[in-house]
Amino acid sequence: MRQLQEQAQYFAAALQRNRGNAGGSTKSKKMDVPVLKCPEDINLADFRDWQQRFADYTEVQKIMEECTLSGRQSLLRSGLDPAWTKLWSTGILEIDDRKDDINDIIKKILHYIREHRNPLLDRKEFLERNQHAGESIDVYYSALKSIDESCGYDVNPTCKVCDDACGHGDELQQERLRDRLICGLKDQAIQQKVLAIPFKDLTLKKALEVCRVEAASKETQASLNKSERQVNRLKERSSYKKGKIDNNPLSKSAQKADERCSNCGRKKHQKPDQCWARDKDCNNCGKTGHLKHMCRSEPKKEVNRMTIGQVKTSDDLVKITAKIGNADHQEVEWLPDTGAECDVITADCLKKVGTKVKDLRKDKAELCGPDQGRLKSLGKVTATLEREGMKYKTELHVLEKGTGPILSKAGCIALGLIPTGWPHVVNKLSLSSPDEGNGVDMLLKSQSAASIREQLFQEFPEVFPPDDEVLPLKPMKGPPMKIELLPGTSPIRRYRCNTIPLHWQDKVKAHLETMVQKQIIERVPQGEAPEWLFSMVVVPKAGTDEPRVTVDFSPLNPFVKRPMYPCRVPAEEVAQIPPGMTHFTVLDGRHGYWQVLLDKPSSKIMTFDTPWGMFRYLRNAMGLISAGDEFNRRGDDAIAGIPNVKKIVEAWDPAWILERNRRYLKLYAPPIGVAKASRKVKRKSSSQGEARDRRKPL
Repeated sequence: MRQLQEQAQYFAAALQRNRGNAGGSTKSKKMDVPVLKCPEDINLADFRDWQQRFADYTEVQKIMEECTLSGRQSLLRSGLDPAWTKLWSTGILEIDDRKDDINDIIKKILHYIREHRNPLLDRKEFLERNQHAGESIDVYYSALKSIDESCGYDVNPTCKVCDDACGHGDELQQERLRDRLICGLKDQAIQQKVLAIPFKDLTLKKALEVCRVEAASKETQASLNKSERQVNRLKERSSYKKGKIDNNPLSKSAQKADERCSNCGRKKHQKPDQCWARDKDCNNCGKTGHLKHMCRSEPKKEVNRMTIGQVKTSDDLVKITAKIGNADHQEVEWLPDTGAECDVITADCLKKVGTKVKDLRKDKAELCGPDQGRLKSLGKVTATLEREGMKYKTELHVLEKGTGPILSKAGCIALGLIPTGWPHVVNKLSLSSPDEGNGVDMLLKSQSAASIREQLFQEFPEVFPPDDEVLPLKPMKGPPMKIELLPGTSPIRRYRCNTIPLHWQDKVKAHLETMVQKQIIERVPQGEAPEWLFSMVVVPKAGTDEPRVTVDFSPLNPFVKRPMYPCRVPAEEVAQIPPGMTHFTVLDGRHGYWQVLLDKPSSKIMTFDTPWGMFRYLRNAMGLISAGDEFNRRGDDAIAGIPNVKKIVEAWDPAWILERNRRYLKLYAPPIGVAKASRKVKRKSSSQGEARDRRKPL
């Protein structure tokens, strides 16, 4: 094998030397074996192309005459994709290494391709093949013919008229090639010329002749027009240059510019519609049809508008350190301006930040004041502003005159002067309790949120039990809830238990056991046959895959007397907020409906079936038509008489306690009122805050 490789290299080098002697000095280049594509990507056209190139390679190298059978097989194997060699070695191609020569193996590869490739793929490719941009008529026709030969049509089929191989198959092939050739022409003018020929006289040969003549005439016309433009440019000379000798009438740069496309900048196209930039958008002017570096519009200028404060005091200024590289620097007083869109510094402050006017970069931005008047910029410089450990890298625009350094809105946010999202924000605040005062007067301090919450939880443990508590849920004070039915109502029973998905069954069963421990539901005693029975429905919680256990009481609701307790919608509650309220506290009820007891007759009505037995509710439950009315009435009784308390949702929770004072927020009244009603509140949902817009946090 090594000897064969040396012979191949020798013949390749000799071939390159012969080519160099015939056409001038040419650097010798190694000739590689043509490789056949893998079976998944190959088609008959690609196979024939490879077969021809491989035959040329073996002819040039003169290997076929000197190699043994195994050597020729090795040569062919080196020209195959690894996927083909694997099919060869595993016996799928049915190749006999002892007697099959190269031609036999190539025939078996061709047979394999024909067996495993659907001809419809090649026919689809033939029907969709159009002339490419810049592709000549002959290249286009040869591509069509190569694809057509791979479509599986019979070249000489038996004629249905004379029952003989009369050559009608060749006529069918020529008709296919003619039709596809005309339909896929890129130039509509050439296509129109061909279609002007009567159809009875329109043959493949005639169509090719017309296409070639028209394409050649267009190329000649384009060359003549190009020469004429150059001659006209020579004639258009100014009066100043008339009579002078011009040895270089057309400069190289002008020649290159004339040869380039005015839209993409590459070599000029024969037709404008051949430019690949005709569908591109310019990044400078935004128009379609050319690229940015060929745009003839003036570059857009970046406009930064800033607002300079009309009145400022010493209390408005903030000391900020501006660092520029490793230069010496010191603190400078800046004016925070949330209306400014860029950071500005005056020329007299440059020395404090460690730079000079001569070191500034050119500023292409157009700066405008609050009156839209244009401001003159001396340049710009990159600086890092620091304040209390926070850093902000920005471009400082230097003005010749001004009121002093101005910090933009982005800088105010980055350095912590205003919160993110300003002015549409709700700042979370915390509370600390002074030692004296009636109730729990809380001083707002953002550093002690966790401690204040714990202090509030410890003072009212009956209102804020631990969220993970599994002890029996303490009911609200007051008489139990009673379900009143319409006269003549008959008991309703649902005998079919709904199926629960397998991945939820363990979670649902554990949830039911927890409800039993909290005395929310109880098992129906063994041997008791309930008159009322409804179906449990398990649905996913919103936004999660966790199960939510509900009961379908829709068959019962039409027969229940609804107490119709009035309840205002959230919009009405918000409209009743007195002006000046800036702070709020949120209290969210814990299992609100379940804190309302049911009397025994009503509990027997609220019976439902599960795969693990029958249960009945001991407390109020969602889904019952009168549940919301009873719950809202008890909630309103619990907070009655407490000022500045609003119920935002139809259920009692959450309640919002509002306060005018900016520094103090009284929280004692709501927890005491809730405690009197034995209400329970969630710890996680209880919070305090400050409202900049009195309606937004609600």
